[in-house]
Amino acid sequence: MTAIPHRQRQRAIVALCCGVAAALMLPAGLVVGYNSVLNSGNGTNVNNVKTLTIPSTPVALLATVNSSNEVTSINVIALSGNSLGGTIISLPAKSMAEVADDEEVRRVSDSYTGGDASAFVADVEGLLDVSITTVGILKRADLIDLFEPIGPAEILLDSDVRNTEPDGAQRTIAKIGRTTVETKTLVDILLARQTDQAEADRFNHQKSVLTAIANTVGLGLKLEPAVSTAETPADFKSVFQRLISGPIQVWQFAASAVPAGDLNPNSIDMYQLDPAEVTMIMASVAPTSKTSSDLTGQLSVQIDSPFNNAVVSREIVRRLMAKGLNIALVREVPGPPQEITRLLYVDSNVLAGVEDLAGFIGEVSAGRTNERAQGIDLQIVIGASFAQFLESNPEIPTTTLSVGDE
Repeated sequence: MTAIPHRQRQRAIVALCCGVAAALMLPAGLVVGYNSVLNSGNGTNVNNVKTLTIPSTPVALLATVNSSNEVTSINVIALSGNSLGGTIISLPAKSMAEVADDEEVRRVSDSYTGGDASAFVADVEGLLDVSITTVGILKRADLIDLFEPIGPAEILLDSDVRNTEPDGAQRTIAKIGRTTVETKTLVDILLARQTDQAEADRFNHQKSVLTAIANTVGLGLKLEPAVSTAETPADFKSVFQRLISGPIQVWQFAASAVPAGDLNPNSIDMYQLDPAEVTMIMASVAPTSKTSSDLTGQLSVQIDSPFNNAVVSREIVRRLMAKGLNIALVREVPGPPQEITRLLYVDSNVLAGVEDLAGFIGEVSAGRTNERAQGIDLQIVIGASFAQFLESNPEIPTTTLSVGDE
C-alpha cells in the first residue's frame, strides 16, 4: 500500500511531462543562468545572507521592414549573460499591443511610421515587459549586410514563400521543403508579404529563418576581430555579432488570432500572445531586462524547475501571476524533483503574502535560506507535488488584487 502514493506521483510527473507540448524545452539560457548565478556571490551581510548577482542580460530589438515600409517580422535578442551567443525570440508583427482603457485597439506593427520609431519600440517593450537597450529596424540592404558573415544556410520551410511585388505580381521566394539558400534569400523570406495573406500563414517562415541561422552558427562563428564579452554592445550590429559568435537558442511565442468582437471591433488580422509564456521566457533569458509590474507591493519570485519542461514552467508561472506575484527569474535546475514544492525565504515576513499559495500550486513547505539572488523575495523550487496537484486540472482561485493596488 505504501507504494501507491509513490506510483501516483510518478504517473503525475510522466503525464505532465509527456503531454500536449512535452517536446518543448526551455532555452539553454536557463542552464547558463543557473550556473552563473550560483557562481556569483556578491558578499555577506550582517545576517550571514549571501546575495547572488544575476549576470546582465541585455535585450535588443530586430525588426525587418519591406519596400512598402511595413514591419514584416519582430524579433528580440537576449544575450547570454557573460558568454557569447544568446536567445532570439520571434513574435507576430501583427501582435495585439497592450493599450490603455481609453486607447483604440492596435497591432504592434501599426505603431511603426518609418520616421520616429519610439512608439513602436515602446509597444514591443510593453507587450514583453522588458527594457530594450539596442534597436535595429532594418531594410533589405542592411539586413543582407548584417547576415553576410553567416553564409549559405540550410532551411526547412513548411510552405512556399511568396511576395506581392509593387506591380501586383506574385513572386515565389522559396519553396516548401529543405534546401540550402544564400543569405539574400533568408532576408527575402523575412521581408516577404503576400497581399491579403494572414500573418498565421507566414509566421512559421520567420522561425525557419532563425532556426537556419542558429544551425549554421552552431557553437559560434569565428569573427574578425574576435567578439568580446567584457562590455555590453553599444550598437545593434555589435549585439548581432555577439549573438552569432556563440550558440543560439530560438523561441517563437505562441499566438492566437483575435476574433471579431470587443477586442477586435474592426475584424483586423491580429494576434494575442500568452502572457504566462511571455513572462516565463523573458524571466528565463532576460531577467535583468524585465521591467517592474503594474502591481505595486508584489513579491518578486524566483522559480527553479527540475523538470526541464516548458509546460510545467508555464503553468506554475500562470498560477503565480494569477496570485499577484512578480515572476522575476525562471531557471532550470538539476533533477529529479523533490517530493514537495519548497518556498525558500530570507525574511519570514514575505510568507504573509503567500499564505494561501497551496490553493494555486498545491502542497508547499517553507524554509529559511542564507542566500538569494538580487531583488528576489521568495524562491520557489517546484516539487512532484505540483505535478500531482495538476492531475485534476484545478481552477485558479479568484483574487481581489487589481492593477494599482498599493
